[in-house]
Amino acid sequence: MNKMIVFSKYQTKLLLRNYKTTAIGFLMPVLMFVIFSNVFSDIDITGSQFTIVDYLLPAFIPIIIINAVIVIYGQYLALYEEQGNLLKYRLLGLNHVTISFGIFLATLIFQIIAILLLVITAMIISDVPIPFDNVLSVIIVLTVINLFQYAIVYLVSAVTTKSATYQSIALILFNFQMFLGGLTFPPEMFPKFLHTLVEFINPIYYGLIAMRGVWTEKASVFSYYQELGLLLILTTVFIVFATIIKRKKALI
Repeated sequence: MNKMIVFSKYQTKLLLRNYKTTAIGFLMPVLMFVIFSNVFSDIDITGSQFTIVDYLLPAFIPIIIINAVIVIYGQYLALYEEQGNLLKYRLLGLNHVTISFGIFLATLIFQIIAILLLVITAMIISDVPIPFDNVLSVIIVLTVINLFQYAIVYLVSAVTTKSATYQSIALILFNFQMFLGGLTFPPEMFPKFLHTLVEFINPIYYGLIAMRGVWTEKASVFSYYQELGLLLILTTVFIVFATIIKRKKALI
């Protein structure tokens, strides 16, 4: 545990060195909320007591998670593997799990800071609901979304050998989830065909539905057991496939 904490502190310092790149990625949802909360301020959702702005905050939080896990964490992990740094750290007594989780923990710190900044900004410039009495359900949903994104990173890093290749795939996945997952623009604004298509091809949509439910509607996390269950099943499948691929590579 001490080794992991020390390693995480070291990774945090590395992230701080690249603070410009890191800050731009994390602050983007904050800027998006400032802009879109004004653009959509007068638009209500048909058949709901909530406005589109009420659903923006719980949609933009997953964007922070996806950026932190897939883009930043995954890129660092892929770069370490390509440069042979993982082997160097293993020689220092750190196993793969410690190294991987140490990098993840460093990005998690920035993720939490960015989420808090987004929430504070939303509280200042709008009257969107904040689920202070439903924090546990929110944390559970955020954890499931983090695990799902981690599984994606694990799978993509298993099938790629170059960090540049990983970065290209990561950016595609980031934009795919952000724009075609209902995170940037609410699914209610999609044409019916596109809305239906998203439900079938983009699993993050179900994370969004659960997040909106526990955040804006203050529903129990158990009300979204199907959505979260699907994400956990996919998480398990991705990790199993990635593990098989990595073991086969190790035998070659």
